[in-house]
Amino acid sequence: MQKWIVGGVLAMVLLGGGLIGYYKLVYQPNRPAPMWVPLPIKADLPNTKRDEIIADLKVKLTADEVLVSVSKDLDLPREWNLASENEAARELKRRIFVRDGEADSPMGRVPAVLVGVTGKSKEREFTGKIAMRLMDDVWRILGIEPPPKRE
Repeated sequence: MQKWIVGGVLAMVLLGGGLIGYYKLVYQPNRPAPMWVPLPIKADLPNTKRDEIIADLKVKLTADEVLVSVSKDLDLPREWNLASENEAARELKRRIFVRDGEADSPMGRVPAVLVGVTGKSKEREFTGKIAMRLMDDVWRILGIEPPPKRE
């Protein structure tokens, strides 16, 4: 009887270890982890105007010339193991989002436009770089002088 108990405990320990290993090595790195940069906007801006800005920004950010330049700047074909700049641009177009949200500020939470890229947890650092690179184009599209970059 004791042999069965020892065997059962050993099986449970191995099963638990396997589940923990699967979670840490497979599940957790592949969870969705979008990265975005908030662009604060005036709180008194009407929702229709805000939606118009978001739609216009989405169209202009997903233009082929913008996507190809981002792809070239960040060497996306190599990073995503794709054959060409155009394939990387198509993949980036699929991943880009521009949506309504909120941002933290010294005065509390304020409305914002979130410009970002979807990705997995293991790609978090790189998708953050893509989101920051997209902000260069957002400033150009909106005709606003970009804030100074932090070093």
